[in-house]
Amino acid sequence: MMTEIATDSQEFTHDATIQNQILPTSSTIINTSNNKSETTPSIKSYYWTQDASLSKRRSAFGAVLLANGTIMAAGGLENTTTVIRTSELYSSSIGWTVGTQMKSFRYYFTLTSFANNTKVLAAGSDQSSYQQTAEVYDMIKNTWTLTSTNMTTGRHSHAATLLQNGSILIIGGKNSSSTILSDVDIFMPSSNSFSKVSNMNMGRYLFTSTLLNDGSTVFVTGGTSTNNQMTSTAELYVSGSWIFTNTNMTQLRAYHSAVLLPNGNVLIAGGGDGSTVSYSTAEIYNPTTRTFKSTGSMKYRRGSFTLTVLPSGNVLATGGVDWTTKTFPTMCELYDPISETWSNTTSLNYGRYYHNTILLNDSILTIGGSNGQINSLTSSEKYYL
Repeated sequence: MMTEIATDSQEFTHDATIQNQILPTSSTIINTSNNKSETTPSIKSYYWTQDASLSKRRSAFGAVLLANGTIMAAGGLENTTTVIRTSELYSSSIGWTVGTQMKSFRYYFTLTSFANNTKVLAAGSDQSSYQQTAEVYDMIKNTWTLTSTNMTTGRHSHAATLLQNGSILIIGGKNSSSTILSDVDIFMPSSNSFSKVSNMNMGRYLFTSTLLNDGSTVFVTGGTSTNNQMTSTAELYVSGSWIFTNTNMTQLRAYHSAVLLPNGNVLIAGGGDGSTVSYSTAEIYNPTTRTFKSTGSMKYRRGSFTLTVLPSGNVLATGGVDWTTKTFPTMCELYDPISETWSNTTSLNYGRYYHNTILLNDSILTIGGSNGQINSLTSSEKYYL
Protein backbone atom coordinates (compact mmCIF):
# COMPACT_ATOMS: atom_id res chain seq x y z
CA MET A 1 0.00 0.00 0.00
CA MET A 2 1.33 3.43 -0.84
CA THR A 3 1.79 6.03 1.87
CA GLU A 4 -0.08 9.31 2.06
CA ILE A 5 1.45 12.61 1.08
CA ALA A 6 0.00 15.39 3.21
CA THR A 7 -1.18 18.06 0.82
CA ASP A 8 -4.48 19.93 0.61
CA SER A 9 -5.34 18.27 -2.68
CA GLN A 10 -4.10 14.79 -1.84
CA GLU A 11 -5.75 11.60 -2.98
CA PHE A 12 -5.12 8.23 -1.40
CA THR A 13 -3.89 5.53 -3.79
CA HIS A 14 -4.96 2.15 -2.47
CA ASP A 15 -3.54 -1.28 -3.15
CA ALA A 16 -4.39 -2.49 -6.66
CA THR A 17 -6.31 -5.42 -5.21
CA ILE A 18 -9.12 -2.98 -4.51
CA GLN A 19 -10.37 -3.63 -8.04
CA ASN A 20 -11.22 -7.20 -7.13
CA GLN A 21 -12.43 -6.21 -3.68
CA ILE A 22 -15.11 -3.66 -4.55
CA LEU A 23 -15.69 -4.10 -8.26
CA PRO A 24 -15.45 -7.90 -8.48
CA THR A 25 -16.86 -8.09 -11.98
CA SER A 26 -15.32 -4.94 -13.43
CA SER A 27 -13.04 -6.82 -15.80
CA THR A 28 -15.82 -8.89 -17.34
CA ILE A 29 -19.03 -6.85 -17.31
CA ILE A 30 -20.04 -5.64 -20.76
CA ASN A 31 -22.70 -2.98 -21.12
CA THR A 32 -24.94 -4.05 -23.96
CA SER A 33 -27.26 -1.08 -23.50
CA ASN A 34 -24.73 1.54 -24.64
CA ASN A 35 -21.11 1.73 -25.68
CA LYS A 36 -19.90 2.92 -22.24
CA SER A 37 -18.77 6.23 -23.70
CA GLU A 38 -19.68 9.30 -21.67
CA THR A 39 -19.86 11.32 -24.89
CA THR A 40 -22.46 9.25 -26.73
CA PRO A 41 -25.17 11.52 -28.19
CA SER A 42 -28.70 10.86 -26.99
CA ILE A 43 -32.26 11.35 -28.17
CA LYS A 44 -33.73 13.86 -25.73
CA SER A 45 -37.29 12.56 -25.93
CA TYR A 46 -36.25 9.03 -24.95
CA TYR A 47 -33.29 9.57 -22.66
CA TRP A 48 -32.79 11.38 -19.38
CA THR A 49 -31.45 14.93 -19.88
CA GLN A 50 -27.69 15.15 -19.52
CA ASP A 51 -26.74 17.65 -16.82
CA ALA A 52 -23.54 19.23 -15.48
CA SER A 53 -20.68 16.80 -14.86
CA LEU A 54 -19.02 16.26 -11.50
CA SER A 55 -15.60 17.85 -11.04
CA LYS A 56 -14.31 14.45 -9.84
CA ARG A 57 -15.11 10.93 -10.96
CA ARG A 58 -17.02 9.17 -8.16
CA SER A 59 -18.48 5.78 -7.33
CA ALA A 60 -19.29 4.25 -3.92
CA PHE A 61 -19.66 7.82 -2.65
CA GLY A 62 -22.23 9.75 -0.62
CA ALA A 63 -24.75 12.40 -1.68
CA VAL A 64 -27.36 14.37 0.28
CA LEU A 65 -29.73 17.30 -0.24
CA LEU A 66 -28.94 20.29 1.98
CA ALA A 67 -31.33 22.84 3.49
CA ASN A 68 -30.31 25.52 0.98
CA GLY A 69 -31.41 23.34 -1.94
CA THR A 70 -27.93 22.28 -3.04
CA ILE A 71 -26.73 18.69 -3.33
CA MET A 72 -23.49 17.63 -1.68
CA ALA A 73 -21.46 14.76 -3.17
CA ALA A 74 -18.47 13.57 -1.14
CA GLY A 75 -15.76 10.93 -1.13
CA GLY A 76 -15.82 7.72 -3.12
CA LEU A 77 -13.60 6.06 -5.68
CA GLU A 78 -12.17 8.09 -8.56
CA ASN A 79 -11.03 4.86 -10.19
CA THR A 80 -10.41 1.30 -9.05
CA THR A 81 -7.31 2.30 -7.05
CA THR A 82 -7.86 5.90 -5.91
CA VAL A 83 -9.95 6.86 -2.87
CA ILE A 84 -10.83 10.56 -2.61
CA ARG A 85 -11.94 12.89 0.19
CA THR A 86 -13.09 15.88 -1.88
CA SER A 87 -16.64 17.19 -1.87
CA GLU A 88 -18.63 19.27 -4.31
CA LEU A 89 -21.95 21.10 -4.37
CA TYR A 90 -24.63 21.15 -7.06
CA SER A 91 -27.27 23.73 -7.86
CA SER A 92 -29.50 23.63 -10.93
CA SER A 93 -28.44 27.14 -11.96
CA ILE A 94 -24.66 26.71 -11.59
CA GLY A 95 -23.94 22.99 -11.79
CA TRP A 96 -21.15 21.49 -9.67
CA THR A 97 -18.65 23.59 -7.73
CA VAL A 98 -15.73 22.33 -5.65
CA GLY A 99 -16.51 22.11 -1.93
CA THR A 100 -14.53 21.69 1.28
CA GLN A 101 -12.49 18.50 1.65
CA MET A 102 -13.36 15.93 4.28
CA LYS A 103 -10.77 15.16 6.93
CA SER A 104 -10.58 11.50 5.88
CA PHE A 105 -10.62 9.37 2.74
CA ARG A 106 -13.92 7.53 2.50
CA TYR A 107 -15.74 5.09 0.23
CA TYR A 108 -18.48 2.61 1.06
CA PHE A 109 -19.32 4.99 3.89
CA THR A 110 -22.56 6.69 4.92
CA LEU A 111 -23.44 10.35 4.41
CA THR A 112 -26.48 11.44 6.42
CA SER A 113 -28.02 14.90 6.70
CA PHE A 114 -29.46 16.02 10.05
CA ALA A 115 -30.35 19.19 12.00
CA ASN A 116 -32.97 20.08 9.37
CA ASN A 117 -30.44 19.28 6.63
CA THR A 118 -27.99 21.96 7.80
CA LYS A 119 -25.41 19.39 8.92
CA VAL A 120 -24.07 16.13 7.47
CA LEU A 121 -22.49 13.12 9.18
CA ALA A 122 -19.88 11.14 7.21
CA ALA A 123 -19.16 7.84 8.98
CA GLY A 124 -16.83 4.91 8.29
CA SER A 125 -14.88 3.88 5.21
CA ASP A 126 -13.50 0.83 3.45
CA GLN A 127 -10.11 2.53 3.89
CA SER A 128 -8.86 0.81 7.05
CA SER A 129 -7.10 3.88 8.46
CA TYR A 130 -10.41 5.73 8.68
CA GLN A 131 -12.97 2.97 9.32
CA GLN A 132 -13.74 4.02 12.88
CA THR A 133 -13.74 7.78 12.27
CA ALA A 134 -16.60 10.14 11.54
CA GLU A 135 -16.92 13.84 10.81
CA VAL A 136 -19.62 16.49 10.58
CA TYR A 137 -20.11 19.08 7.84
CA ASP A 138 -21.67 22.38 8.90
CA MET A 139 -23.47 24.03 5.99
CA ILE A 140 -23.39 27.48 7.58
CA LYS A 141 -19.68 27.39 8.42
CA ASN A 142 -18.74 25.32 5.34
CA THR A 143 -16.41 23.20 7.48
CA TRP A 144 -15.79 19.53 8.31
CA THR A 145 -15.02 18.69 11.95
CA LEU A 146 -14.15 15.29 13.41
CA THR A 147 -16.67 13.96 15.92
CA SER A 148 -15.73 14.13 19.61
CA THR A 149 -15.45 10.34 19.75
CA ASN A 150 -14.97 7.67 17.11
CA MET A 151 -17.54 4.97 16.49
CA THR A 152 -17.17 2.03 18.86
CA THR A 153 -15.98 -0.14 15.96
CA GLY A 154 -14.66 0.51 12.46
CA ARG A 155 -17.05 -0.30 9.63
CA HIS A 156 -17.90 0.03 5.94
CA SER A 157 -20.84 -1.08 3.80
CA HIS A 158 -23.04 -0.35 6.80
CA ALA A 159 -26.26 1.66 7.07
CA ALA A 160 -27.12 4.93 8.80
CA THR A 161 -30.67 6.03 9.61
CA LEU A 162 -31.78 9.40 10.98
CA LEU A 163 -34.36 9.00 13.75
CA GLN A 164 -37.17 11.45 14.45
CA ASN A 165 -35.44 12.58 17.66
CA GLY A 166 -32.44 13.79 15.63
CA SER A 167 -30.02 11.01 16.53
CA ILE A 168 -28.50 8.72 13.88
CA LEU A 169 -28.35 4.93 14.14
CA ILE A 170 -25.18 3.39 12.62
CA ILE A 171 -25.85 -0.27 11.87
CA GLY A 172 -23.81 -3.34 10.94
CA GLY A 173 -21.24 -3.39 8.15
CA LYS A 174 -17.86 -5.03 7.85
CA ASN A 175 -14.54 -4.20 9.51
CA SER A 176 -10.90 -4.33 8.39
CA SER A 177 -10.63 -7.92 9.63
CA SER A 178 -13.52 -8.87 7.31
CA THR A 179 -15.77 -9.53 10.29
CA ILE A 180 -19.42 -8.96 9.41
CA LEU A 181 -20.84 -6.87 12.22
CA SER A 182 -24.00 -6.99 14.28
CA ASP A 183 -22.75 -3.95 16.24
CA VAL A 184 -24.87 -0.80 16.35
CA ASP A 185 -23.88 2.71 17.45
CA ILE A 186 -25.99 5.81 17.94
CA PHE A 187 -24.70 9.30 17.13
CA MET A 188 -25.97 12.05 19.41
CA PRO A 189 -25.64 15.51 17.80
CA SER A 190 -25.89 17.26 21.19
CA SER A 191 -22.60 15.69 22.35
CA ASN A 192 -21.13 15.14 18.87
CA SER A 193 -20.33 11.59 19.99
CA PHE A 194 -21.20 7.91 19.59
CA SER A 195 -22.36 5.32 22.08
CA LYS A 196 -23.04 1.63 21.67
CA VAL A 197 -26.61 0.30 21.70
CA SER A 198 -28.02 -3.22 21.42
CA ASN A 199 -26.58 -5.45 18.69
CA MET A 200 -28.69 -6.83 15.88
CA ASN A 201 -29.57 -10.51 16.14
CA MET A 202 -27.09 -11.26 13.35
CA GLY A 203 -24.25 -9.57 11.48
CA ARG A 204 -25.10 -7.88 8.17
CA TYR A 205 -23.51 -5.79 5.46
CA LEU A 206 -24.78 -4.70 2.03
CA PHE A 207 -28.28 -4.55 3.51
CA THR A 208 -31.04 -1.89 3.71
CA SER A 209 -32.24 0.21 6.62
CA THR A 210 -35.55 2.09 6.54
CA LEU A 211 -37.19 4.34 9.14
CA LEU A 212 -40.85 3.43 9.56
CA ASN A 213 -43.70 5.92 9.91
CA ASP A 214 -43.58 6.10 13.70
CA GLY A 215 -40.21 7.87 13.43
CA SER A 216 -38.40 5.56 15.84
CA THR A 217 -38.66 2.00 14.48
CA VAL A 218 -35.85 1.02 12.11
CA PHE A 219 -36.41 -1.85 9.68
CA VAL A 220 -33.39 -3.71 8.24
CA THR A 221 -33.53 -6.33 5.50
CA GLY A 222 -31.25 -8.95 4.03
CA GLY A 223 -27.60 -8.40 3.25
CA THR A 224 -24.67 -10.75 3.52
CA SER A 225 -24.43 -12.34 6.95
CA THR A 226 -21.68 -13.85 9.09
CA ASN A 227 -21.50 -16.98 6.93
CA ASN A 228 -20.78 -14.77 3.88
CA GLN A 229 -24.08 -15.87 2.36
CA MET A 230 -27.09 -13.75 1.47
CA THR A 231 -29.94 -13.81 3.96
CA SER A 232 -33.70 -13.37 3.70
CA THR A 233 -34.08 -12.38 7.35
CA ALA A 234 -35.23 -8.96 8.53
CA GLU A 235 -35.37 -7.31 11.92
CA LEU A 236 -36.70 -4.24 13.70
CA TYR A 237 -35.10 -1.81 16.12
CA VAL A 238 -37.89 -1.10 18.62
CA SER A 239 -37.43 0.76 21.90
CA GLY A 240 -33.71 0.02 21.99
CA SER A 241 -33.92 -3.70 21.16
CA TRP A 242 -33.80 -5.78 17.98
CA ILE A 243 -36.52 -8.31 17.11
CA PHE A 244 -36.96 -10.45 13.99
CA THR A 245 -39.98 -9.87 11.76
CA ASN A 246 -42.72 -12.52 11.91
CA THR A 247 -41.71 -13.91 8.51
CA ASN A 248 -38.60 -13.74 6.34
CA MET A 249 -38.46 -12.03 2.96
CA THR A 250 -39.58 -14.07 -0.03
CA GLN A 251 -36.08 -13.83 -1.55
CA LEU A 252 -32.48 -13.92 -0.34
CA ARG A 253 -31.15 -10.42 -0.97
CA ALA A 254 -28.00 -8.31 -0.78
CA TYR A 255 -27.15 -5.22 -2.87
CA HIS A 256 -30.91 -4.54 -2.98
CA SER A 257 -32.94 -1.37 -2.36
CA ALA A 258 -35.88 -0.50 -0.12
CA VAL A 259 -38.12 2.57 0.30
CA LEU A 260 -40.98 3.60 2.57
CA LEU A 261 -44.23 3.97 0.61
CA PRO A 262 -46.79 6.70 1.39
CA ASN A 263 -49.13 4.12 2.97
CA GLY A 264 -46.48 3.08 5.50
CA ASN A 265 -45.52 -0.18 3.82
CA VAL A 266 -41.99 -0.81 2.54
CA LEU A 267 -41.08 -1.79 -1.03
CA ILE A 268 -38.01 -4.06 -1.30
CA ALA A 269 -36.65 -4.87 -4.76
CA GLY A 270 -33.78 -6.38 -6.70
CA GLY A 271 -30.37 -7.28 -5.36
CA GLY A 272 -27.97 -10.12 -6.00
CA ASP A 273 -24.77 -11.76 -4.83
CA GLY A 274 -22.36 -9.20 -6.30
CA SER A 275 -20.85 -11.70 -8.71
CA THR A 276 -23.04 -14.03 -10.77
CA VAL A 277 -26.69 -13.42 -9.86
CA SER A 278 -29.06 -10.43 -9.86
CA TYR A 279 -32.79 -10.33 -9.15
CA SER A 280 -35.82 -8.58 -10.61
CA THR A 281 -38.21 -9.74 -7.87
CA ALA A 282 -39.88 -7.33 -5.45
CA GLU A 283 -41.93 -7.60 -2.29
CA ILE A 284 -43.90 -5.53 0.20
CA TYR A 285 -43.40 -5.44 3.97
CA ASN A 286 -46.46 -4.68 6.11
CA PRO A 287 -45.41 -3.10 9.45
CA THR A 288 -48.75 -3.95 11.07
CA THR A 289 -48.50 -7.71 10.49
CA ARG A 290 -44.68 -7.71 10.29
CA THR A 291 -44.90 -9.97 7.24
CA PHE A 292 -43.83 -9.90 3.59
CA LYS A 293 -45.71 -10.62 0.39
CA SER A 294 -44.54 -10.76 -3.22
CA THR A 295 -45.43 -7.93 -5.56
CA GLY A 296 -44.82 -7.38 -9.28
CA SER A 297 -41.28 -8.04 -10.49
CA MET A 298 -39.22 -5.40 -12.24
CA LYS A 299 -38.69 -5.85 -15.96
CA TYR A 300 -34.90 -5.83 -15.46
CA ARG A 301 -32.63 -7.53 -12.93
CA ARG A 302 -30.83 -4.91 -10.82
CA GLY A 303 -28.28 -4.85 -8.01
CA SER A 304 -26.67 -1.76 -6.45
CA PHE A 305 -29.39 0.48 -7.90
CA THR A 306 -31.60 3.21 -6.45
CA LEU A 307 -35.29 3.48 -5.62
CA THR A 308 -36.86 6.94 -5.32
CA VAL A 309 -40.40 7.71 -4.16
CA LEU A 310 -41.95 10.37 -6.40
CA PRO A 311 -44.51 12.99 -5.29
CA SER A 312 -47.14 10.93 -7.15
CA GLY A 313 -46.46 7.98 -4.84
CA ASN A 314 -44.93 5.93 -7.64
CA VAL A 315 -41.37 4.63 -7.23
CA LEU A 316 -38.55 5.10 -9.76
CA ALA A 317 -35.90 2.38 -10.16
CA THR A 318 -32.67 3.77 -11.63
CA GLY A 319 -29.54 2.04 -12.92
CA GLY A 320 -27.87 -0.94 -11.31
CA VAL A 321 -26.01 -3.97 -12.58
CA ASP A 322 -27.29 -7.32 -13.82
CA TRP A 323 -24.61 -9.76 -12.69
CA THR A 324 -26.55 -12.61 -14.33
CA THR A 325 -25.95 -11.27 -17.85
CA LYS A 326 -23.00 -8.95 -17.08
CA THR A 327 -24.90 -5.91 -18.34
CA PHE A 328 -26.11 -2.55 -17.02
CA PRO A 329 -29.81 -1.77 -17.53
CA THR A 330 -30.16 1.81 -18.75
CA MET A 331 -33.95 1.62 -18.98
CA CYS A 332 -35.58 2.98 -15.81
CA GLU A 333 -38.87 1.71 -14.38
CA LEU A 334 -41.82 3.05 -12.40
CA TYR A 335 -43.62 1.01 -9.75
CA ASP A 336 -47.32 1.73 -9.20
CA PRO A 337 -48.28 0.76 -5.61
CA ILE A 338 -51.96 0.55 -6.57
CA SER A 339 -51.63 -1.90 -9.47
CA GLU A 340 -48.41 -3.41 -8.01
CA THR A 341 -46.82 -3.37 -11.46
CA TRP A 342 -43.68 -1.91 -13.06
CA SER A 343 -43.59 -0.02 -16.36
CA ASN A 344 -40.69 1.28 -18.43
CA THR A 345 -39.99 4.99 -18.45
CA THR A 346 -37.14 6.98 -20.05
CA SER A 347 -33.62 5.56 -20.33
CA LEU A 348 -30.37 6.69 -18.78
CA ASN A 349 -27.71 7.81 -21.24
CA TYR A 350 -25.11 5.71 -19.40
CA GLY A 351 -25.41 2.50 -17.44
CA ARG A 352 -24.29 2.97 -13.83
CA TYR A 353 -24.22 1.37 -10.40
CA TYR A 354 -22.80 2.53 -7.05
CA HIS A 355 -24.34 5.87 -8.04
CA ASN A 356 -26.61 8.25 -6.12
CA THR A 357 -30.06 9.59 -6.95
CA ILE A 358 -31.53 12.72 -5.32
CA LEU A 359 -35.13 14.02 -5.50
CA LEU A 360 -35.38 17.75 -6.25
CA ASN A 361 -38.48 19.95 -6.52
CA ASP A 362 -39.11 19.37 -10.21
CA SER A 363 -36.77 16.53 -11.11
CA ILE A 364 -34.52 13.68 -10.04
CA LEU A 365 -30.76 13.90 -10.45
CA THR A 366 -28.71 10.72 -10.78
CA ILE A 367 -25.02 11.21 -10.15
CA GLY A 368 -21.76 9.41 -10.93
CA GLY A 369 -21.26 5.72 -10.27
CA SER A 370 -19.39 2.99 -12.11
CA ASN A 371 -19.98 1.12 -15.35
CA GLY A 372 -17.39 -1.56 -14.63
CA GLN A 373 -14.47 0.29 -16.19
CA ILE A 374 -11.30 1.45 -14.43
CA ASN A 375 -12.51 5.05 -14.11
CA SER A 376 -15.69 6.02 -12.28
CA LEU A 377 -18.23 8.28 -14.02
CA THR A 378 -18.47 12.08 -13.88
CA SER A 379 -21.81 12.35 -15.64
CA SER A 380 -25.08 13.48 -14.07
CA GLU A 381 -28.51 13.06 -15.63
CA LYS A 382 -31.89 14.56 -14.86
CA TYR A 383 -35.37 13.01 -14.95
CA TYR A 384 -38.08 15.67 -14.99
CA LEU A 385 -41.26 15.04 -13.02
